[in-house]
Amino acid sequence: MAPSLRVLVALLVLTIGRSECNPFFGNNYVLPQGARLSNAANSVVRNLDAAQTQVRAYLINPTSSNFLSAGATALRDYVGNTTLIVGQVYREVAQVAVDRTTAPAVVFTRLTLALQAVPEWNRNLSQSLDVFNQVFNYDDNSNTASNLEQLRNYVAKSLNDLSDVLGLLGNAVLAVTGQPLNTQQFLQVVSANGTLQQLVDVVEASVRVSADYSASVTKLVAAVRAANDFQSRSYSLLRTNQASINTNVDRYSSASNASFYRFLTAADSLFNHLKTTNESFVFRWPLLFSPAVQDQLNLLNHSIDHLTGNVLQRTFTVAQNLARTSALFKEGNNPLGYLREETDLFTRVLLDVLNGENFCATGFVSTFNALPTQATSLVAGCLTEQTNLESLGSTQLVSLANNFLRPYVTAIYGRLNICFQQPFDKMTECLDKIVATIDFRGKFFLLDLASQLFFEQVQEELPSCNDRVLEFVRNSGLRESCQITNLAA
Repeated sequence: MAPSLRVLVALLVLTIGRSECNPFFGNNYVLPQGARLSNAANSVVRNLDAAQTQVRAYLINPTSSNFLSAGATALRDYVGNTTLIVGQVYREVAQVAVDRTTAPAVVFTRLTLALQAVPEWNRNLSQSLDVFNQVFNYDDNSNTASNLEQLRNYVAKSLNDLSDVLGLLGNAVLAVTGQPLNTQQFLQVVSANGTLQQLVDVVEASVRVSADYSASVTKLVAAVRAANDFQSRSYSLLRTNQASINTNVDRYSSASNASFYRFLTAADSLFNHLKTTNESFVFRWPLLFSPAVQDQLNLLNHSIDHLTGNVLQRTFTVAQNLARTSALFKEGNNPLGYLREETDLFTRVLLDVLNGENFCATGFVSTFNALPTQATSLVAGCLTEQTNLESLGSTQLVSLANNFLRPYVTAIYGRLNICFQQPFDKMTECLDKIVATIDFRGKFFLLDLASQLFFEQVQEELPSCNDRVLEFVRNSGLRESCQITNLAA
């Protein structure tokens, strides 16, 4: 027989022999170390139950985003599995510590069965941690998922330490199998070699771990609620301001179409006037026209046709510009779209509360919430300026068509008509001299160029407003304030 086992048996014999006069064997007696062990185990259970209360009573069902909802569900599973499986282990420890009637083999069998569920707990928490890594991470260093994994590891170490000590007690249980000892009597025996004190030390260390765990869950539950409130408010602001931008874009598009239509109306009237004037002149004295005069009159018709084609092409281009601009400001890589991505990032930042106070989260929310309205105001200013520019351009084009080109052509044909008042042999010479001074192509090119400058080019510059406002929100300070350096801006 091993020396330690002989000492244990001797202690048992001595204890049994004194059973009738030792108050320890009364049904109401609890070993002081057993009471201490029970208190510690019950403290662990209370801490685990407190964490469970947090997720049941205070953790809302986030509706602002799928990733936040998935994270909250994973947190419920994480805490629920811990309370169920780990809590049962410590409940059994608390029962063992004060049991006065049950045989040691029975209570330690229950405790062993409770420990057998720990691998399942570890697998379940690994699944929750996978979700945290997917939905709560926002950089490669300190994040919520790694802290929750660390808490899991601390609890697992406590369970491993507990299992090691229970292994020693299990050997002692085998040594007294068949003897009429209750659990309190057995604990009195194993207290002699320090094994019971080891168990007390391990469970008391678990109290500190479970307290940190419960406090962390409480912080994270509050953070999830705050993150959901922030994300819900931010999304609401983004929707409201996007609706405002959409209205402003539609208003601008309507005004742009109206401005361009005024130009088209004036151009169409000019073209009709030019065609009518030219045809009436050509059919009047066709035999008097020299080749130079005939070429210049034909050039007028060609210039009108060329300008008509260019205006038609410009109409398509303007429509395409409006469509692209509308898509950019409404659904493209625009400032509010960027802020929506930043909202998701900042939501994850708000969850990073397990490393201490989150100064970024507490100090930047109000600044962030002001950005959608500021961006909308800047975009509205650009659209107003654009509307005014196009209206002014349309006014200039209409004036050019009505007040310059139309009178110019009328004046030219008026001069040509003077030639018909000359003697018959001088008419052709008169027409040739006047035709030599006419530049229909250059004058009509002026209208063509002006319409390109006042509409196409001005409209093509509008997306730069989106770039400027986008740069403004990028420079708002979120990434610098929160030290987010591992994501591309």
